[in-house]
Order: sequence, then structure tokens, then C-alpha cells
Amino acid sequence: MLSKLGILITILVLVFIFFIVISFGAGAFSKKEIKSETKRYLKSVNILLTVITVVGIILVLFL
Repeated sequence: MLSKLGILITILVLVFIFFIVISFGAGAFSKKEIKSETKRYLKSVNILLTVITVVGIILVLFL
């Protein structure tokens, strides 16, 4: 069984991997100009990942 620190590290690693995959799929790492709708999409994804991270931290700290 993982400790609280192990669970927190797992959550953060999964969120980081998800961020890399979504950004790569949306073309954020390409040298081309990014469309404004893609920028809005990536901003929404970043907000979602931030919320997931904060909720994960709160759950790990208080449970």
C-alpha cells in the first residue's frame, strides 16, 4: 500500500503526463503558430489540471 506521499507523487506524475500528452496532441510544442481556439482549449485544460491537482493535494493531506 502506498503512503500519503506516494499517492501525492503518483497524482502529480499522472497530471504531468496528461499535460504533456494533451499539449503535444494540440500542437503546443510545434513551431507553427497556434490558433486562438487551441490556446483557449489549452488554457481550459490547464485550469482542469490545476483543479485536479489541488483536490488531490487536499484529499491526501486531510485523509
